[in-house]
Amino acid sequence: MSSKEATIYILDVGPSLKTKREGSDVSRLEETKKVLLKLLANKVHMNRKTVYVSVILVGSDVTNNDLATKDDDGEEYQHVDVLQPLGVASLELMKGVQNDVDLGEHAGDCMDALIVALDMMTKFCKKLKYEKKIYILTDSYSDMNIDGSEQITTALRDDNVQLNVIGTDYDCEEEESKPKTSVQAQNETFFKTLCEESGGDVFSLDEAQDLTSQFYSKKVKPAAVYRGTLDLGDTEKFPDASLAIPVHMYGRTMTAKIPTAKKFSILSESAAEDNLPGGRTGMVNASRTYKLKVAGDMANQEMEEDTEVPDDALEKAFMYGKTIVPIRAVDMEALKLTTVKSLTILGFFASSTFQREWLMSNVYSVFAAPGNPRAEVEMAGLVFALFEKNSFALCRYVRVNNSEPKLGVLWPEISSDHKCLFFARTAFNEDIRRHVFASLTDIETVTGKKLEKHRLLATQEMIDNTKEFINALDLMNINDGEEYLAPESTFNPALQRQMQLVEFRALNPKKALPPISNALIKQFLPVPELAAVAQPIEDTLIRLWDIKKLDKPSSGKRGYRASLDDEAEKDGDIVDHEHGLTGSGDFLFEGLAGNPHGNKRQKSESMFGTATSGSAPGDTGMSGVAKAGSVFGAGSTLSRGGAAGDAVASGMISFEMSAVREIGTSDPVKDFEAMVKIATIQQQQGVRPAGAGFVTVTMAVDQMKAMIQKLITTSFGDQFYEKAFECLKSLRGFLSSADLTKYGAAAGVESEAEQKEAAKVRVETWNTFIKEIKHMCLNTSISPVRTDFWELVVKNKQELGLLTQREVPEGAGGVSAEEAEQFMSETSEDTSALEADEEAPAPEEDDLLALMD
Repeated sequence: MSSKEATIYILDVGPSLKTKREGSDVSRLEETKKVLLKLLANKVHMNRKTVYVSVILVGSDVTNNDLATKDDDGEEYQHVDVLQPLGVASLELMKGVQNDVDLGEHAGDCMDALIVALDMMTKFCKKLKYEKKIYILTDSYSDMNIDGSEQITTALRDDNVQLNVIGTDYDCEEEESKPKTSVQAQNETFFKTLCEESGGDVFSLDEAQDLTSQFYSKKVKPAAVYRGTLDLGDTEKFPDASLAIPVHMYGRTMTAKIPTAKKFSILSESAAEDNLPGGRTGMVNASRTYKLKVAGDMANQEMEEDTEVPDDALEKAFMYGKTIVPIRAVDMEALKLTTVKSLTILGFFASSTFQREWLMSNVYSVFAAPGNPRAEVEMAGLVFALFEKNSFALCRYVRVNNSEPKLGVLWPEISSDHKCLFFARTAFNEDIRRHVFASLTDIETVTGKKLEKHRLLATQEMIDNTKEFINALDLMNINDGEEYLAPESTFNPALQRQMQLVEFRALNPKKALPPISNALIKQFLPVPELAAVAQPIEDTLIRLWDIKKLDKPSSGKRGYRASLDDEAEKDGDIVDHEHGLTGSGDFLFEGLAGNPHGNKRQKSESMFGTATSGSAPGDTGMSGVAKAGSVFGAGSTLSRGGAAGDAVASGMISFEMSAVREIGTSDPVKDFEAMVKIATIQQQQGVRPAGAGFVTVTMAVDQMKAMIQKLITTSFGDQFYEKAFECLKSLRGFLSSADLTKYGAAAGVESEAEQKEAAKVRVETWNTFIKEIKHMCLNTSISPVRTDFWELVVKNKQELGLLTQREVPEGAGGVSAEEAEQFMSETSEDTSALEADEEAPAPEEDDLLALMD
């Protein structure tokens, strides 16, 4: 088979293809375009420079080909448009077929398009070796000029061009004849004869859809991994008594790796083209730097951890126990074994003594060097000798000079197609893992007596039913003795799914991804026919082996922590990992629901640990927090220094969450809740606003606003939209809280008027911020435009809209319901209100209006 391919696709776009087939929701043209896109997708996936394709439209309103003429004698080769001459298949071609190919208003002649294709094929391929194919996708509704068809048949045969025709209304072999016009029947008969002469075939549209919807694998050009000699004996010392067979080794089974994603920069893609050399590629270059890692005992020395180490100052080091032993570059050569490229037979052994688990690699085929008759004779003698003796050969394999030597085995493969040796690597002593398990057939007592009956020993009835169960699920019982899920017909689900999704997303950037196909799902499920036959035997096995379903499945937890949890659960305690609590259900409910004992002070186990609850009114202790949690409930955190350290020690928050000082991208909602909690506790305990550990509510709100804007503007597509949406919900929930006492008391606000003023600022803060978000998303001068995120906000306007007067406490401001609805219904940004808000003076930091800080 030639390594070069040239394929021309002729697509009929005449007006007759606007009709729909019976039972179809789309026109004939759309159905043929889908088949053509599948054929082109196969070529694009091959990603080879020697695979060329062309697309020709017949019946188009445009005439674009080298043979078109229009003079006094008449018009020839009209309405034939060469969409792309022979060239490399690309995504741009597929997009052009999908989006730019429309119905024409003139009926075209497929024979004109076929002659144009043959002319293009001859000029491009010349006399070089190509695998040449032409596909015609048509409904055969229009008349064709078949005069001189003998010359076309001769050209197809002489140039070795295979012609295939896909007809929308052609008959399938297993179906009844479809109704068609006399012209369609005549054209179908003509194409069948023409395809048969050229070695091609005629397909109905249904057959083509079935063939193109099947899974396929990328064709890999055979490449020898080893070209050398297969040596038997020492060819240097004893050249007359040894044998050196010239051989080539090819991969028989190689792991098909899933393609890895490339690094892509959305910032580069959105930048101006004139600022980037070569245009907007979106690709990035990776670089690596090395910096000193300062140990604890070197912290006091004059050595900074950010000191960069140049590449020429690096040396390799190896671990010897727990000690690092550096090896200089001059000594690295001594670590390598000096070897010579070779494939040497060390000896032979009976195939029955070889254990399957010793194989460690892919399988390779070893053939005699092509074009060497002597090597073919010598290889055939070795293959048949191993086959007759039922033996394997143990060999030493070195792929290239100075590479690691490998141990492998050779065994014969004789079939009607070829005769060769198979090679596979085998294990060294260090590669074998030895595991010892209890015997399945022998059970001994302490005294050494073997038991013949035991609940762990299988009876003959159990063994017989298990054999019957295995026979019932034999995969050879399907498809008339043909093996089901054979490797040749079973495809990698992960690889096929990725190929499908990448292809779909390339052609449909904004559509929802399709669900996984049923053909892939079937490979994970038992065959229904076999499962029905095996069901009675399965029921018998369940009874014989006394198989029972566990009431409580294993949690899968391991370690000391799991053992403590199990003991606590056995004792009736509830284990709460999030809050670090192990206690009874009553105490946990008491901590969540508040103090049921009124204002009486008493100690109890709550979600915050042992704390005093139920303070009298006006008490500035911990009652405002310990009662029913905090602003965001029990999962919030405190700082590690000062009052926060006491809170950590008392069990109010987890220690690992006590050092939150800024909102990160990993879990911004949790960080925001933690900062609000820390600020609340610091306010209650009178922590002075000094040092890096001091946190305010204003800091938390400002950081949350900045984080939301960052998530929206830097999102690659809709990657961070969900996280930004949750952040908006959390911020709005905080700023719209109707419980004034929960926030006012925590911030030291005493009078009701001050509480209302603080609530009013929170409402105004949210309404101003959501206007900024709308302006940012709908501003067309910013690239990329984030209108899709604003559409997400509009769909959830009840959760993310302007705060109305009905949603906030009385006297806290808010807008009317009509104004809120109008704000969400406007499709273009209204910046007047936003600019007015920006001109208004900002509240002072030390004022109560500064978010209760």
